[in-house]
This record gives sequence, C-alpha cells and structure tokens, in this order.
Amino acid sequence: MIDSEKQPEIKRVEITVNGKTVQARTDKPLIHACLQAESEVPHYCYHPGLTPVGSCRICQVEVQQGKMPARVMVACRTPVAAGMVVDTESKGAHDSRKECLEFLLKNHPLDCPICDKAGECTLQDYSFAEGQGEGRSVEPRRKLEKRKDLGDVIMLDQERCILCSRCVRFMEEVPETPQLCVAGRGSHSIIETWNNQPLSGNYQGNLADVCPVGALTLKSFRFKARVWNLTKTASSCGECSRGCSTTVEVLRAGEIVRIRPRHDEEVNKWWMCDTGRFALDHFAEVDRLVGACMPSATRGWDQSPVEDGLQVAADMLMAAEKPLIVASPWLTVEEGTELLTLGRQLNGRVAFVSPAQNELADDLLHTGDPAPNRRGLTDLGFEALSPEEILSAASEHSSILCIGERVASLLGEDGFNSLPSATRVLLFDCALPAPQEGGNSPIDLAIGLATSAERAGHWVNIDGIRRPILQARPAPTGVWNTVRLLQNLLGLLATREIQS
Repeated sequence: MIDSEKQPEIKRVEITVNGKTVQARTDKPLIHACLQAESEVPHYCYHPGLTPVGSCRICQVEVQQGKMPARVMVACRTPVAAGMVVDTESKGAHDSRKECLEFLLKNHPLDCPICDKAGECTLQDYSFAEGQGEGRSVEPRRKLEKRKDLGDVIMLDQERCILCSRCVRFMEEVPETPQLCVAGRGSHSIIETWNNQPLSGNYQGNLADVCPVGALTLKSFRFKARVWNLTKTASSCGECSRGCSTTVEVLRAGEIVRIRPRHDEEVNKWWMCDTGRFALDHFAEVDRLVGACMPSATRGWDQSPVEDGLQVAADMLMAAEKPLIVASPWLTVEEGTELLTLGRQLNGRVAFVSPAQNELADDLLHTGDPAPNRRGLTDLGFEALSPEEILSAASEHSSILCIGERVASLLGEDGFNSLPSATRVLLFDCALPAPQEGGNSPIDLAIGLATSAERAGHWVNIDGIRRPILQARPAPTGVWNTVRLLQNLLGLLATREIQS
C-alpha cells in the first residue's frame, strides 16, 4: 500500500542547470533536478516512479564538476553532487541525442497516422525537436509480431517497442507481480510475457501509461478516439475509498472514453487500478433518469420537470413525521452538508449506505471499500448503516428519501420491493432500479441526478486526504446537480413552514 505518512527529511545540494541555481535532491538522479528546473531532457526508459536503468541513452546532458572538463553523460543514471554545472542544450548533448534517436528510429515503423499513441508519443515529439526528419540506413526494418494479445487488457505491437523496459520494471516493482521480460539478445530482443502466458492482475492498464510509444495499448481504447479530440479534466476515482487522483477524458460528443491516473504523491503516485480505470459504464448516458418521474398505472412512468417533482417531494416530506434520509457514499462533502441541513429541518434520521468490503483489496491501492467518501460523510456526522440495516429501519418510518449516485443499486434490486406498501419512497439517483415483477414500482417519486463526472465537490479518502471531483462534461438536459436540488428543496420546505 502506498505510504501516506510523513517522509524523512530530504537532503539537497546546490547545482547549476542552464545557468539557474537549483536545490537538487540527493536521493534522485540528475534528470529529476533538470526536469524540476523546467529544463526539458528527452527520456524514454526513465520514469520517476521506477528504478532508472539508463537503457535508451537519450537523456544525455553535458556535466562539469570542479576543474574536470565537461562530459556528456546520461542524466537518469548520474547522481547529483554539490557544485555540478549542467548544460542540457549544449551541442554535444544534442548531437548525442540525435545519434540515439537515429538508432531508435531505425526499426520503428512509420504508422503514426494509425497509432493510438499519436499526439502523446514522445518519440514523435523528440524526433521533431531534434530534427530527425529522415533516416540514413537502407536496410529493411526488422519484422516483429503485430497486434499480439497479452490478455484481456493490453495489446502489444512488438515492432513499435523501443525496449525501454518500463513495462518490465513496472510489473516487478509496483504490483510486484513480474510477468514481462526482455527475451532474446541484441537485435533479436523483444518484450514478451513469461512462457507466453496472458497478463493478469488489477494493474495491467498502467502498462499503457508507462509505455512511451505505441507498443502497449489498451484494448478498450484502440481506434476509439484521437487524443487531440479529448477534453481532459482532473478528478478523483470513485471506485474505492483510496480516491486516486485521475484525469477524465471526454470525446467531442460527451462520451467518457478514458480514465487515467494523475500524479498525486500523497494518494496514488502515478498509478491506479483497473477497476477504477475501466469503470466507464457508470457514466454511460443509456437508461439515465432525467427530470422527475412518478409511476403511472398505464404508462409506466409519467415524466415532468424537476421543479414539479420538487414540489411533490416537499409535500411528501412535510407530511412525514420523521423521515429516514439515506445518502449514497458517492455524495460529496458539500452535498452531505446540505443534506444534514435538510435532515435537521425535517427532524429526520440521516444515514449513508455502508456497503460491505469486496474482494478487490490489495497491498498497493485498492482498499476493498466501495464507498469513496465514507471518511468525509462520517466526519460530517452521518450514521453508517448497511443496506440490510437501512431496509430494516425503513419499516419504522412513513417516508424514506434515498439520495445520491448508485444509492438504488447499493440497496439492491429487491430492496425497495421489500419495503412496506405504506412507506412513501423518494429516490434521487442517476438511474431507476429494475422494476419488480408485474411492472409496479414501490417508488413514489424519482428525480435524476448528475454523476460524479458531471458535478464538482470534494471527497475525503481513507487516510483523511481531501481531494476534488470536477465536472468533466455537462449533465443531460433536465438533470440537476445534487446541491442545487437540495437547496431548492430546502427553500420549498421553508416556504411551506412559513405558510403553515
């Protein structure tokens, strides 16, 4: 598990990078100090979260120490020392990089127009920056296996691989489940799985992130979008109480096509699990609950504007002596604060659904707790009740308000059907539960909500770290965010109290 405790004091020494004085960390290689000083140094095999190996040799910079003449050396394998003078833009450094690039491009295919890494490929960027417009060799490129299936997550195009070994080191060092290797020697070297076995584990998607070229790609994302057509928004993962910092990527039409980890040293560093990465179905607009709906004996559901639904909701809650208010653990801190205000105004019992631990817990990131804001709601004063406890307690109340993303699914498909027929049920959720046999619904009123990709707020993770969720796309027309709904509902209740 990633350690969020306070780290020991870091030692620093003073060096000079491109004429700028820099306080460089002694526990990091020279390339880290250069990048921190905003001096671009090309690199492929180096990754700040992995052990440096110096295999690609492209991160060469010119270094002078004391009275010794300046030398060109790889920055990822050079420790910092006090008094170093570093020049990342010297002619010697650029000439060395161009030679390394020419070697890497010797066997790399020219399929950039169809490669999913196009627009994010540093091989493209550095080739352009260093002026590598054409090759000098006439020998044919080596032919390797294309579209090699590595399991249910990753596809490998061996001919694109530049043998940086990031993927090998990731599997060995992060999830500590080594499954990849560099097989063969010299010009016959290739990336393979051990004994050609398919990859396994909950962290395979990170391989596509660490690959600097288009060799390792996500099966689910291949040929789905060009990256320059994606809008990227910083947010947090809601699939467990770790709350990994993420980037949500939305295509032009509003479809969320990719979720990737965002570097957060305190929470998830550079990684995320596949459970959160591929939780795209939760944001699909199919079968969304839009506006306000009330059951109809002949038409299934009668749909009306949200404003009309809130009027009905206010009447139902005013008529209840002490309603049970059930929150989803996907509610933000801001939404929880508004809901507590509603609970006090109605003199109701306020709790949140506390789902059971699942089998996905591991020693790296996933906590096994499906409730992303358990800590935040608990700190606010919410009572934590299991789905069974909530359904049992509902029989003691004449009215129950269930509010928040996935709250209906947490209570179970048969949960609402088990409630007494006299109980008035209000549901504020993103989708309706499956109807019971016969087509009748125990829900008296349902109002659609925005998902965590369509609203903003904060969650507090298992370690008490507060992180934001931000709106990556607008909610469908007729869907309000939860804070707006609660504020309007509070206003209606206040008006009714004054009138009464």
